[in-house]
Amino acid sequence: MVSDNRIAQRYAKAVMDLAIERGTLDQVDKDMELFQTVNEENRQFFAVMHNPIIRAHKKLSILKAIFEGKVSDVMILLFEILARRSREEVLYSISVAFREQFNIYKNIQEVYVTSTVTLPDPLKEELRAALSQKTGKTIKIEEEIDESLIGGMVIRISDTQLDNSIKSQLQKIKQDFRS
Repeated sequence: MVSDNRIAQRYAKAVMDLAIERGTLDQVDKDMELFQTVNEENRQFFAVMHNPIIRAHKKLSILKAIFEGKVSDVMILLFEILARRSREEVLYSISVAFREQFNIYKNIQEVYVTSTVTLPDPLKEELRAALSQKTGKTIKIEEEIDESLIGGMVIRISDTQLDNSIKSQLQKIKQDFRS
């Protein structure tokens, strides 16, 4: 049996091709981002989409009730196709795969910055420019606030993490004293 990840990759590629053909690629990316946000912020929605007891037509009506008028026709078409094939549980994986493929296609690198406060725009632009020069890609910064860091920031790019937080530095000092 083909894994969910491979299925998601195939559907994501097909959606991407259709969006490029229709000239709606950027809109479909926003749709996928919205879909991911709804899934991540509403665990009940995620559970319903993954519940095998709930029939596909019910899931499709839920999807349409939530997203119709807010997403493109390409996204509604994807919902309908997956409902006909009883594969709604793959939707979230498709959205993740699509956004990864979109970033590769558009030469975008997502960077996750965690700090105690929202970064001022000049600092964000300086960080974006430095990372863009280093990677050769357009940088998209996703911010998260974590007051437990005390100060400084943590930057994550793909599988690399740069931790320059005061919390981390204090933990290192504490560890050094114990050694």
